[in-house]
Amino acid sequence: MKQYASRASLKASARQALLGHYLPLASAFLSLSLLEYMIVAPSALIQLSPPFGMILYYGINFAIGVFFAVFKVGMAWLFLSNACGQQVYAGGVFTGFWHEPGKAVRIQLFPSLLLFLPQLVPQLLLNRYVSTLDPVWLYGSAAALLVFLPAVLFVRIIYSQVFYIMLDFPELTARECLARSRRMMRGHKWRYFVLMLSFLLWEAGAFFTCGIGMLYVYPYRQQTFACFYLDLVAGGQKRA
Repeated sequence: MKQYASRASLKASARQALLGHYLPLASAFLSLSLLEYMIVAPSALIQLSPPFGMILYYGINFAIGVFFAVFKVGMAWLFLSNACGQQVYAGGVFTGFWHEPGKAVRIQLFPSLLLFLPQLVPQLLLNRYVSTLDPVWLYGSAAALLVFLPAVLFVRIIYSQVFYIMLDFPELTARECLARSRRMMRGHKWRYFVLMLSFLLWEAGAFFTCGIGMLYVYPYRQQTFACFYLDLVAGGQKRA
């Protein structure tokens, strides 16, 4: 019978892998966060020109999200390499630019399209509430969030392994990477969901430090997810 690593075991492996490597990984996260802020923040000014400003704003952010798949590849490479005991460096976040960036964008495009409306509708209703202070829009936003949240989580979970797969199996096309991620997550969706939930308190604590705590939480979380992927690839081999 196949035996997969427990959450505690995955986290212990992540902490062990991070020893002596927090600085480059946290630096990569900080660099990417600052870059994303510098690109996304100016686009917020477009919202000041309703009604099309709001639509244009979300369109720009959608395009940026798809393009940032190249950086997601870089982050996946960093944490996967670190989990395998290879040398990592902060500049590794840019490795996606020479690991078939076009394929990374094509991979990201499909789940982004699936998630666009489920993420857009609650936000638009909330923005409407902010501008009118009519509680009907607030209730509508909350209802839309409750309706769409399961779908958002489902899509994110089934495609959570795509960039690891892209790096591990460069011969696969974008469509094949997506299909393999879906297959790998069969029977493991709940396991991954609970693993995600286990970091909520960490992320809440980071929030109360004005985000500074994420310099610890983000590498810890992403390293754990990389260990999860390696556990899946190993096929749940029996452990002593």
